[in-house]
Amino acid sequence: MNGKDCFICRKHRGDIQSVGSTIYEDGHVHVGHMGFRGEEQTTYLGYVIVELKRHTPGLGDLSVQEAAAVGVIVNEVSRALKSVLRAEHIYSFVQGDGVPHFHMHLIPRYAGTPDPYRNPLNLMNWPDAPHGGEAEVEKICSKLRVYLRAI
Repeated sequence: MNGKDCFICRKHRGDIQSVGSTIYEDGHVHVGHMGFRGEEQTTYLGYVIVELKRHTPGLGDLSVQEAAAVGVIVNEVSRALKSVLRAEHIYSFVQGDGVPHFHMHLIPRYAGTPDPYRNPLNLMNWPDAPHGGEAEVEKICSKLRVYLRAI
């Protein structure tokens, strides 16, 4: 897959509209909220994606500068999720099978999450997980942006 056909590259060019506004962006990375699920048009609140701007498949393919930028922003966004959303834990992972363009998932776990749902794969199936629509997502994006500007 090249940058022309890549979902993330198309999103960065503005060809695809994502839910919520940009949380953070610099010369190497873009941070935004994960999109909607199903017909309900809701998403797990606080589910953030850190994407490399340059089209590259995954870990081991980043430049030293890109890897440093990813590391710093993953740490700062995780801190913001804990502070702003009162998350008790942040799950992070890189998969890259579906979209071979480096991106890292950051998923907050909130207090009261039952034991069977305390991992990033089961968390989305928790019926009482905090989900919301576009207005709620934008509110979170705004709060995270404000937090990140203050650092």
